[in-house]
Amino acid sequence: MFSVLLAVLVLCWGLCGCQQQSYSSRLRTPPPVQFKSVSRPIVPRSVSQLAREVNIKVRIMPRNTKPRQGARRLRPSFITIHSTANHSSSATAMQHSRALCRGAFRDRSWHFSVDQYMVVQNLPLSETGWHAGNAAGNNNSIGIEMCESENRGHNHFRTWDRTAKLTALLMKRYGISQRRVVPHYHWTGKNCPTPLLTDGRPGPKWAWFNSRVDYYYRCINGGKSNR
Repeated sequence: MFSVLLAVLVLCWGLCGCQQQSYSSRLRTPPPVQFKSVSRPIVPRSVSQLAREVNIKVRIMPRNTKPRQGARRLRPSFITIHSTANHSSSATAMQHSRALCRGAFRDRSWHFSVDQYMVVQNLPLSETGWHAGNAAGNNNSIGIEMCESENRGHNHFRTWDRTAKLTALLMKRYGISQRRVVPHYHWTGKNCPTPLLTDGRPGPKWAWFNSRVDYYYRCINGGKSNR
């Protein structure tokens, strides 16, 4: 009987070890993304100047909404980029914020929604969201959702560019290297953010986005990168 019990304990220990290894492996710094730096000269800005360009509106979800009830303390070491996959003409950053605040997303929450006009902050940056599809991503990263609304006069480039500016600001604030700016794909293999992936994987478009992040980071960091 003792030998059977010992075998069970060893098996459980081994399974726990595998699970922990899997979790830890997700938190390893990914290989650097190869990209060509933006060629134009940087325009030096202060952090506050770039923040004004980003145009952040703070609209925090009520504490009694279901996703916030299970939140944990966040000490971010990654930034995760998503896209909403919602092409409705009304699917703007503010509309997504309103939906979050009224509890329309019972099992999802993220920190920022971005469109071509503004960024809306949905969660405190000290609090985890439900956005990455697994515990490693949720517990260690800030989630940014890029809107894909197809309203009149939409300009997805401006949304992506605003997201790059926001990402640079967050990198600066938390000392996060660019290698830890990851697509949702990093955590689960999901084709997200779809507009910035190539055949469902990081490729030339993801490299282009990284070049924009690097440019804006250098603008607020004395011309120096944090790759």
